[in-house]
Amino acid sequence: MSTRAPILALLLAVTWAFCAPRLTLAASAKEPTENDWTLNLYLQEAFPKQTRTNQQIAEINTTLGTHFDDWEDIHNLSLGGQLLRRLGPHWKLGFEVDYSQGAVDGEETVETLAGPARAEFEQRYSTFADLLAAAHWLPCPTCRRIEPFVLLAAGFAYEKDRTTLTLRNDYLDESLRVDHDGTYPVATVGIGVDIPLTRSRTTFLQVGTAYFWGRLEEEAAAQGSLAPAPQVTADTDSTGPNYWIGLSWRLGAAH
Repeated sequence: MSTRAPILALLLAVTWAFCAPRLTLAASAKEPTENDWTLNLYLQEAFPKQTRTNQQIAEINTTLGTHFDDWEDIHNLSLGGQLLRRLGPHWKLGFEVDYSQGAVDGEETVETLAGPARAEFEQRYSTFADLLAAAHWLPCPTCRRIEPFVLLAAGFAYEKDRTTLTLRNDYLDESLRVDHDGTYPVATVGIGVDIPLTRSRTTFLQVGTAYFWGRLEEEAAAQGSLAPAPQVTADTDSTGPNYWIGLSWRLGAAH
C-alpha cells in the first residue's frame, strides 16, 4: 500500500484548520489593481507515472528475488514558486520554478550459485528543475472570501539521474551503472484557491491540484557486468496529477 495517503490527509487537515476560521473575514479597503505582483511559495506532491522505470525495477526484483521499492512507494515532493503580475481583472502572468530531488533504494541478501550475496540498488534523481511561463485565470475577480483561479503553464524541465545495482560476496563483484540527464518540454493545467489570512488581504493560504505533462525517453549507456546491453532505455515520465499547499503574498503595485 502506498505511503502517500497519510501526508495527503495531513495537508487537508491543515488546510481546513486555516480555512475554517478565516472564511468570515470581511472585505477590506485593499483591492487588487493592475500591475500588482503576487509571490507564491508552495510544497507539492506529485504522482508521476514512471511506468517503464517501475517495470525495470520489477524486472530486477524478479531476477534477483528482491523486494526493492519503486516510485509508487515513496513521496515525490518538490518546492516551487511563482512570481505573477496582475494584467487586468481576469489575468495574472509570470513564471514558475520547481525543484526536487529523490531516490528509491534498498539492500537485501539473496541466494546465488556462489552463496549468499548482498544486493544493493539505488535510483537517484539528483536534480529535477523546471522553468515555466505561467498564468492564473481568475473566473471571479470580485470574490472576497476565497479567490479561485485556473493555472496554465508551459516550459522546460531538466533532470539528472543515476541508477546503480551491485551484487557482492567473497566470490562475486557484479555491478550496473546508468547515468542519464536531459531537458524536455513540460506543461501543466490546474485549479486552486487563495484564502485570505489577514484582514489587509496581503497574505493568503493557497491550495490547488493540477495535471502535469512531461516525458524524457532516450537511450543511455549501461556500464558493468550486470548491464543487459550496452544501451538501455532511460525513461523519465513525469506525467501525472499533483497537489500543493503554500502561501501567497500580494506585493503591491510596481513603481
